[in-house]
Amino acid sequence: MADDEALAHLAELSRRLAAEDDLDGLLQRIVDLGAEEIDRCDGVSMMLIGRGGGISTPAFSSIAARDSDLAQFATDEGPCLEAIREHELVIIDDLRAEVRWPEYRQRALELGVRSMMGVRLFVKGDTIGALDFYSQQPHAFDRRAQLYGQVFASHAAVAMKAAITEAGLEQALRSRDLIGQAKGILMERHSLTARDAFERLSQLSQERNRTVRELAEELVRAGELSD
Repeated sequence: MADDEALAHLAELSRRLAAEDDLDGLLQRIVDLGAEEIDRCDGVSMMLIGRGGGISTPAFSSIAARDSDLAQFATDEGPCLEAIREHELVIIDDLRAEVRWPEYRQRALELGVRSMMGVRLFVKGDTIGALDFYSQQPHAFDRRAQLYGQVFASHAAVAMKAAITEAGLEQALRSRDLIGQAKGILMERHSLTARDAFERLSQLSQERNRTVRELAEELVRAGELSD
């Protein structure tokens, strides 16, 4: 893709993100687009920082991406946490040869992860989280993918910052934790993609005149949705 075409494409992505009028939809759109836009990417997850400094994964495009984040939380180490805490960009070319984060490394290899790219989400120095791009192939993210990932993350951060306040983010994180669990149940139970699982919850929300959060809470608590 020529440089002018790439710039026009990024502008269109920015407009698509800005067009999301629902915060839950925006977060899901970001990880879905990230997985689509970066070559050889097999999944994207989003880590966000809550008001008290706690970090969670409110959106993900694949089960492996979600589980990789959970492994980082469990071991308190990994590239996405590193992107939030230390560096704006963290690259793993081949996890089998990686010597950093040994506890996380073993868990991620079991998930089929071979290479990763963690990119900080921030606006004017205010870090709000990070995007983590995963691939089942080694050396998946070359310099062009790294630059593209950073530009994409900057557009995503601006869209998120414009859509939420700090209080709104905290509420969204609580809701998205439930929605993420419910989405994971539907994905594993019905072999759905992350986007399809979210859209199924959204459709049920409209049909039953209940919020997505209410449906997610019922599914997580009871294991199924009442008729």
